[in-house]
Amino acid sequence: MYACIVMLRTFVHRPMYMLFAWILVGFFIGLGLGVNNASVWLVAIGLGLFLAFLRWQGRAQWATETPLFWAGPGFMLAWILGFAVHGLAF
Repeated sequence: MYACIVMLRTFVHRPMYMLFAWILVGFFIGLGLGVNNASVWLVAIGLGLFLAFLRWQGRAQWATETPLFWAGPGFMLAWILGFAVHGLAF
């Protein structure tokens, strides 16, 4: 259990990992649901969680500012790409 907590802390405090996590979540929401009410609500909730995540991270530092900022727009762009792939595949 302790090892899982240490791994989670390491993951959360590495901005590049969190950037890819936000992008993957956005892509899979778009891919799985396409464009419907549930998908839009999940994206709205995700953007609210992104703002809470930024607040939790505190002030941006020079080395971590770009990945922290790009997590939100990356989430939206990945969602758009996901529902485009959903539209083409299904």
